Amino acid sequence: MAGTVVRPMMDRVLRPRSVAIIGVSAKESSAGRNAVANLLRSGFGGEIHLVSRSGVELDGLTSVPDVADLPWGIDLAILAVPGPAIEDTLKACASHGMGAATVFASGFAEQGEEGRAAQERLRQIAEQAGMGLVGPNCLGYRNYVAPLAVSFGRGGIEADRPGSRSAVAVLSQSGGMMAHCCLALTARGLPLSYSVATGNEAMLGIEDFLSDFAQDRHTQSVMVYAEQVRRPQDFLAAVRACNERGKSVVLMHPGRSARAQEAAQSHSGAMAGDYAAMRELVSRAGAVMVETLEEFVDVAEILARSGKAPHKGLGIMTTSGAFCGSSLDYCDRLGLDVPALSPQTMAVLDNVLPSFAHAGNPLDLTTQPMQQPDLLGKGLQALLDDPEIGSVVVAITPGGGMQSLRYFEGLQPALSNAQKPVSLSLMGDGSQLPQTFHDKLAEGNVHFTRSPERSLRTMAAITRYGRNLERAGRSAATRLSLSLDGAPGGNLPEHRAKALLHDIGVPVPQSGLARTIEEATAIAAAIGYPVALKAQAEHLLHKTEAGGVELMLADEAALRAAWDRMSASVGRALNGAALDGILIEQMAPAGVEMIVAARRDPDWGVVVMVGMGGIWAEAMRDFCLFPADLAEQDIKAELRRLRAAPVLTGGRGRPACDLDALVEVAALVGAALRAEPSLREIEINPLRVYEQGKGCMALDALASFHS
Repeated sequence: MAGTVVRPMMDRVLRPRSVAIIGVSAKESSAGRNAVANLLRSGFGGEIHLVSRSGVELDGLTSVPDVADLPWGIDLAILAVPGPAIEDTLKACASHGMGAATVFASGFAEQGEEGRAAQERLRQIAEQAGMGLVGPNCLGYRNYVAPLAVSFGRGGIEADRPGSRSAVAVLSQSGGMMAHCCLALTARGLPLSYSVATGNEAMLGIEDFLSDFAQDRHTQSVMVYAEQVRRPQDFLAAVRACNERGKSVVLMHPGRSARAQEAAQSHSGAMAGDYAAMRELVSRAGAVMVETLEEFVDVAEILARSGKAPHKGLGIMTTSGAFCGSSLDYCDRLGLDVPALSPQTMAVLDNVLPSFAHAGNPLDLTTQPMQQPDLLGKGLQALLDDPEIGSVVVAITPGGGMQSLRYFEGLQPALSNAQKPVSLSLMGDGSQLPQTFHDKLAEGNVHFTRSPERSLRTMAAITRYGRNLERAGRSAATRLSLSLDGAPGGNLPEHRAKALLHDIGVPVPQSGLARTIEEATAIAAAIGYPVALKAQAEHLLHKTEAGGVELMLADEAALRAAWDRMSASVGRALNGAALDGILIEQMAPAGVEMIVAARRDPDWGVVVMVGMGGIWAEAMRDFCLFPADLAEQDIKAELRRLRAAPVLTGGRGRPACDLDALVEVAALVGAALRAEPSLREIEINPLRVYEQGKGCMALDALASFHS
């Protein structure tokens, strides 16, 4: 209507001034009646309007029989009507100027093609009217800052309003997972700012809510459970926006296995994307990826409590010598560094430890804290003060009676001033602890578990996150400007792919393309024997299986015989289709064979893969994956994490390989895909890497373009 001030869409969804609940009945536990009760119980202070064909009156609120009888321009409509009535009800809301609507009903995209079509109609109605649409098939959401509860379930999860304390927002495509996270966080005494279940995301999705939370001053961190990210570039932008404001995003995304992908599709109408590319690029944007429910809650908790993500190694303090060895084994498996202590820290510890204890990392205080609980605080403070320690896990046996409380009081001085993340783990599994210990724990600000391995996994996850944040400030120095001959489409044969590699600076063998035996012998004479012959055609991707590769041809006679064999065998494989020709190529000296590839995921972007190549590429599956804009120093760090890293770095009398040359090639192929949007993939397999200072050479390659 003329003169009406339109509020931002997400404010009308999350912070409405007026709400209409449509489909209210007198029936106990009906969706509409529960929605009214939940809204009132939350303390919502705005206008509440009810629509009920039976003229229901609830808690002093009267109803009207039709949407048309409501005031114009209500911020939010809660649709508690059955599925078949949703479409017409949404049309009525749209034509009455409502700003947003939430649809609880199921039976849409999660139910197949017919349901997807019905859901698409809802999206079109909302989009054409400029309305926000949450759902369908969603449990609802809650704002704990400006009280609001939008839900059809009975009751709800109560939490203290965040006030001045930084709070956690829970954002999930699954209502059950949202409830799990909220219950876990409130049980640990952490304040919530929002909890949102987005359901099928016909219109508004996790990207929109995450972008809103990035701007919200009450929200310090966000937990995101996503079965599919439907708008990847918007999601990455929202993660970056959170990162720029110092807010952590903890993401759990099932989908690594084929069965998980099937479950996601049936559960929320999701079609799973490329998990590996997603993981790398989301981490690059500034989110921390977790794989288990325990990690999900633990990582969110410790980041909310500490506000810091360490990038340096772990300090371990314990009262069990046996745990020292087992923790080192576990940290090695997690890829978590346990650095040696600095000389200054060793000196501090030598002054406070009993003569029979030895300073080190892990730090074993023996049983002395039973008589001297303050030794725990002194040991923890020494580890926290060490410049190479980024976080600390304290793993101690609680003892009987009130010993656990005395231990906590000994730790308290160091815990209360800790500027680095600390996880306290009392061993003994589910053994009983006194209530006074739990009371003290609730007053503190410490991450607590009964499983040391759980604490170690948490620290490994936040340390990876911290290192990702650190390297996010660095970007690849390599920049390219490609000049393509024409507009290639589809797969390039090897000789054209190598020409592209040569143009971007990747070394390739001397070669020439021959279409006749006379051209072949002339090229071979110019290059010098021995040579290799390789059949070239766009659709001949597996040359060896088709008899399209002949190696170590020592002279012209061998070349002519190989030419005849290859022409016959490849001709049969191609069913008479023409070859581009046969590549006559210089034989390269021996070296370590690697695979280097860059690939553009159509949704997420470009990632680069480096691993063992040649015949070992698929057999060993030893590779690292990273974003294409990763800085060269960080690429080198990734390569050092390969199982095959000792082959590259030298050992047992073997010379070190030219790691710098390998890094440069990885950076170049990534830069090529960043420079040319039509370039879909480059793969070099093998890339032969020589001794340090002697470079490398691409022996086989393919490149493909979007058609």
